[in-house]
Amino acid sequence: MDQGGNVSEGPALTPSFTLDRPRTHLLDQASAWTSLPEDELRRRATEAARDKNLPVLWDLTVTYLTTLSQVGITISPHTLRSYRTGVRQFLTHAEDRAWNLLRPRRNDAAFWVTSLTANREGTQRKAPATVRSRVAAANALYAALRWAGATDAQPFQDVKQPRDHTDAISKRPPYRETVVHRALAAAEREQRTDLRVLILLTAHAGLRIEEALTLTWKDIDTGNRRLTVRGKGEKVRIVGISGTLLDALQDHVGHGHDRRLFTYRYRSGAAYHLRRLMEAEGLKWTGFHPYRKYNGTLLYKRTRDFARVAHHLGHASVNITRAYVEVPADDLAAELADL
Repeated sequence: MDQGGNVSEGPALTPSFTLDRPRTHLLDQASAWTSLPEDELRRRATEAARDKNLPVLWDLTVTYLTTLSQVGITISPHTLRSYRTGVRQFLTHAEDRAWNLLRPRRNDAAFWVTSLTANREGTQRKAPATVRSRVAAANALYAALRWAGATDAQPFQDVKQPRDHTDAISKRPPYRETVVHRALAAAEREQRTDLRVLILLTAHAGLRIEEALTLTWKDIDTGNRRLTVRGKGEKVRIVGISGTLLDALQDHVGHGHDRRLFTYRYRSGAAYHLRRLMEAEGLKWTGFHPYRKYNGTLLYKRTRDFARVAHHLGHASVNITRAYVEVPADDLAAELADL
């Protein structure tokens, strides 16, 4: 990961953008801010906002997210990366437009949101979901500045954000069964037991990539064919092991690192290996989530029960699960035939 420049003073003396650090690093980073006297906290946040100092403002935002947001210290590295991108892009825009971050003008925020959806200066317009993500990051920055006592501004409070009229499953559909099978065959042919297990953990067990990468051998109960999975917010759930996954796990025994199943620890490393495998096989790589969507679609087809699929995938609501299930257009054809 790249590093931000050093600053002359403040909690972020050598700010780090390495987002996959252990949770203790985030606590140490937050402690540097939370231990400051109120007037000093306000002064440093005000100075960073005046200078639009990305490293310091990002450290302040991380402190807010890890200590005062709902998810707290369990916030995922993936979410932090997304927020960091949003804060960086927002500050670049604010610098270009000569924003006063602490006293933004009435239409500043609305103009930025509109600019994200426009094709201008060779930049591609951002999808509605991306716009919402960028605004969420900017909102987190302002929440951190308010917490530090530097401002009362809430510039995005009344700004309308674009709606996405295309359902999520159509935009990013699951991998097809033939793709999953070909990827598994390629992993077996290349003797990549790690990638075979990784594919099956997402496509059969329905795990998020972060959940798969943090699994340890102790979490696997082959006798009862169960996995103990630690999901978002440290929520624990039990997931069944398919016969194919059980065989793959047994072939993979003895591999991995530090009690974990894999030698790579983070999403970027796993993506590097699996993407290379799929593209060498002539398959289009679209990420890890399409494997989870394949699993959700398969299980719904077999159970016709969104609640059970939601529980399996670790979703808090069946409404989230609906974005993971591809329902055929003629799904009710048989039921309508006799009417």
